[in-house]
Amino acid sequence: MKDSNIKHEIVASNPDIDVRFYLSKDEGSYVSPHWHNSLEIVYVISGKVTLNLPKGVKQTACDGEFFLANPREIHSVLSEKNEALVLQIPQKFYEKYAPSMVLRKFAVDMTPETEVGKTRLERLKKIFLDMYVVYDVRPEGYLLRFNSLLYELLFSLIHYHSEKIMQKDFDRDNKYFSRLKEIMKYIDENHSRTISVSDIAREFSYNPDYLARFFKKYMNCTVTDYLYSVRVACVHLDLVNTDLPVGEILEEHGCTNHSLFMKYFREQWGCSPKEHRKRYVHNNIKIVSSEGAISI
Repeated sequence: MKDSNIKHEIVASNPDIDVRFYLSKDEGSYVSPHWHNSLEIVYVISGKVTLNLPKGVKQTACDGEFFLANPREIHSVLSEKNEALVLQIPQKFYEKYAPSMVLRKFAVDMTPETEVGKTRLERLKKIFLDMYVVYDVRPEGYLLRFNSLLYELLFSLIHYHSEKIMQKDFDRDNKYFSRLKEIMKYIDENHSRTISVSDIAREFSYNPDYLARFFKKYMNCTVTDYLYSVRVACVHLDLVNTDLPVGEILEEHGCTNHSLFMKYFREQWGCSPKEHRKRYVHNNIKIVSSEGAISI
């Protein structure tokens, strides 16, 4: 299949600004674990989106709530029907104005207990919505206003919604991240054939037991879990976008163990592949790629 298998998302900025900013309208989707070099902020206008992070961390955002994906943070996204504003800020952009951001981890508390915290949260929401109105309407000089709001947003994030990371911790995580992304890339590119933990370990000169423990520790899922998350995501796209027989789609994506594949598919979508296709056909929904959904 195709470019949707590549798990390093290349974030392309809008033509007139140095960041990527858009309104996402998603009928429901799943984006398997991936990463990018941008700080990404998602403001859910309506609906529900769940961000799955390593070590079992989950963040769910519903109407009027935010979540953030930090640069180089491996994550997956499960979306129900939703509309959301998505802002992706490339590392090279904020390094120019605030180099210290590289050593900061960002998070927004959706349930602040203090009045100051509540005020800061509402201010963030207003900035985000104002950015959308300005960029949508585009009055004369709109870039001046949009960029001023963007800088205000970044300033608020640095001072009120982040914590500093020690350089040694950053270097350690970067080392682990480099290993993980190479393993993920190998699985992505070879998901359509029969591969095992031993095959992957051999490719990277690891002991199979060590690889299994390392992957589980930092991804919060097994190698098999990840392999099938990739297969399920690819099968989902082909079911929605093509008329190929279900059996042919499964074969194309290496799903030779039908009972195991069905287990993962039902866990993800709550139905069989045939039923899943009928839902989308009934609603006349097509997904060209994961780009149209929130693919943070």
